[in-house]
Amino acid sequence: MYTQNQATARMLYENAMKICLDAGLDLKVIKLTQSDLVLEQQISASTNYTFAILTNDNGPAGTLFNTELRLVMQDSLIAGGWGFFLLEPVSVLDATIIARTYPNPVAFATVGEAQALETLYNSYTKITVNKDVVGYNWHMSRHRLVPQSQQAVGVATVENAIANDQIDLSSDGFFPCEPNIVFIGSKGSIIELKLPAPVAVIGAAGFTRMRMHYRGLLAQNSTIIT
Repeated sequence: MYTQNQATARMLYENAMKICLDAGLDLKVIKLTQSDLVLEQQISASTNYTFAILTNDNGPAGTLFNTELRLVMQDSLIAGGWGFFLLEPVSVLDATIIARTYPNPVAFATVGEAQALETLYNSYTKITVNKDVVGYNWHMSRHRLVPQSQQAVGVATVENAIANDQIDLSSDGFFPCEPNIVFIGSKGSIIELKLPAPVAVIGAAGFTRMRMHYRGLLAQNSTIIT
């Protein structure tokens, strides 16, 4: 679990300053601010997914979802935490999605869907920045979290049915990135998710997605970082 408090936030900030200074950047010119990188892909019958990072890259699926947050070319993100989530939107433009930390059988209710989505937690990610592999064989089981209190359907025979999972998205589903991963807008950054088999069943509506979520510090106007 990734937990950030005042002390860890300060350590990440100091690491980010060092990375920028080592790259010869002027901290008075660039801005270091808390920020997020949110990348999504629709699930299909594939065993290999690539997540687009830049705002001007629509990715292999040709879609920039309205719930994504991407980089512009002149900025960089120094990531301290990495999250992975499942999404079950009701449409392409659904803005009410709840990020799930496991295949909740109430939310992913199509027959066989919840079990099929477990494939993603037996997968791994590879990250390449400027042709340099900075993340290799990152296993997605790091992100699987079944909360103590789980969503239950309210029926007459169930008292106090729970409307939603007990999830704290400030930490649940996230894992610390140490050393930090630096996504550089002007470099070729590639995030690849590799599955052992295709996800056999997705939601009946066909909009089931997954999300890579990186938290850290945004270095604006920093594209000379190497």
